[in-house]
Amino acid sequence: MATVIAWIGLKKRLEKYLIKRKRSSLEYVVLATLGFVVAATLKYPDRAFLTTQRPDLKASKKAVRGYPLIGNLPTVINQRHDHLSYAYNYTAKHGDVIAITLPFFGQIIIINRPELMEHILKTNFDNYVKGNIFRWLLSDVLGNGIFVTDGDEWRLHRKTASNIFTTKLYRSLVEGAFRTSAHDLCQVIETQCCLSSEASESPKEVIPIDLQANFFKLTLDAFAKLTFGIDFKSLTSSGPNEFAEAFDYLTAAADARLANPLWFITEKFPGNRRRHQGAIATLDKYAFLAISSRHSETPEQKSSRPQDLLDYFINHKRDDGTTLTDRDLRDVFVNFMVAGRDTTAVALTWQFYSLMANPRIMKNIVQEIDTVLKGSEDAIKYEVLMNEMPYTKAVFHETLRLHPPVPKNFKQAVADDVLPDGTRVKKGDLIGYSNWCLGRNKSVWGVDAGLFVPERWLVPDEQGGSPFGKFKPENPYKFITFNAGPRLCLGQTFAILEAMATTCILLQRFHFQLVPNHPTPQVKGSVTLPMKDPLMTIVTKRQNIVL
Repeated sequence: MATVIAWIGLKKRLEKYLIKRKRSSLEYVVLATLGFVVAATLKYPDRAFLTTQRPDLKASKKAVRGYPLIGNLPTVINQRHDHLSYAYNYTAKHGDVIAITLPFFGQIIIINRPELMEHILKTNFDNYVKGNIFRWLLSDVLGNGIFVTDGDEWRLHRKTASNIFTTKLYRSLVEGAFRTSAHDLCQVIETQCCLSSEASESPKEVIPIDLQANFFKLTLDAFAKLTFGIDFKSLTSSGPNEFAEAFDYLTAAADARLANPLWFITEKFPGNRRRHQGAIATLDKYAFLAISSRHSETPEQKSSRPQDLLDYFINHKRDDGTTLTDRDLRDVFVNFMVAGRDTTAVALTWQFYSLMANPRIMKNIVQEIDTVLKGSEDAIKYEVLMNEMPYTKAVFHETLRLHPPVPKNFKQAVADDVLPDGTRVKKGDLIGYSNWCLGRNKSVWGVDAGLFVPERWLVPDEQGGSPFGKFKPENPYKFITFNAGPRLCLGQTFAILEAMATTCILLQRFHFQLVPNHPTPQVKGSVTLPMKDPLMTIVTKRQNIVL
């Protein structure tokens, strides 16, 4: 009886508070907010707010259960320092198609099969675009450049840039600029290290160098000079380079946005905002410097040098007869610097680490270089690199398989679609994919997918041209480091030749080995795939090499 009386009393007090009592405006707001949260939680019990329920993905066990209103955001945040390993482990455990939801990003379907890659990159190419979300994330840095545009604007960038990447250019680069930049790096290495012969009876103390830092300087100098006429001279300059530092900061910040749906708020905090804007201002300064310098050239100055990438874009005319504005040209500069500087530097870094970590492979590549080139750098030519050095080319491609310079990407669906495996894609869905994960997929590359094995790129040479065999390219939708389909990387051959020429010259002159107890490298958060820590290397001169 006492319990009943207590309940009646409680009920009356609640009625007085909730119904009869006059409430303040703040209380109304709180009650309305609580009601909204409860209702939204009931509607979105396991997915992000405003995403559509997908029973088809649940039934096929592709959907990864998330939290009410925020979906899979906590997991993404917890794994923000190692997204790649998380994605690989999850697909290895749950299958090659998984679906997650994130606030502001919506439904994301992650794929990890070649046939699915072919569908979105080629078969139904027009239905999968960079989209609004990609531009939202990167447009403040990349503007309307080739990496963030679709349709006619993208075609303009691609068609114009394709004019410069020709076999004639590649021949001249191998015999000229690539050799010159590699020579510059050799001089820097000799300066940085107290070099002695590896065969010396009383070797001097060798000072380890950071090979990664030198590769980034090498590619910055080479690409900027070749395509935009800027000579950074970062290899021969001591101290940091402000352009490189700004560039590295912005690529890391762009990657961090993928794990932070509230980036557009957190980046406005005083310290973050100032640094971000300062880094963009640094990129703008160099871009507009290159553009203004080109505009001020006399006809005699223009005729005295070969045309480069900036020339083609300055001279390009749209269908209506207009030319690109300086702001358009700035976007060209930034986008192509991302493509030409970071990617090759990252690839060279991981390649040399892989060689030093695998003495057998290092021995083989040095043997091929010595046998084919016979100690002569003049023998490094376009045809030789492309046709007579299969093992060196295989080493570089194996590096790109395991350590792709741009390890992840996504597209947005323009309309509903069905993937080859039956997965339904709705308009607005994001399709995420990682060539880092695909390169390690054992069902695609075999049980040794996680191992560095250049021989997987070689087949027997029936004509006996090389003891290592003949290089055999892979299906481009299995090996998507250079993208595939209509968006296949224009600079693919450029990057391969630059890396191979640099590798040949360095390994002709020096022997490289990791410092004792060098830790296994970790990936640094970035749009590209740099190592988190320096690649500390002991370098010694080789003997009996005719130069």
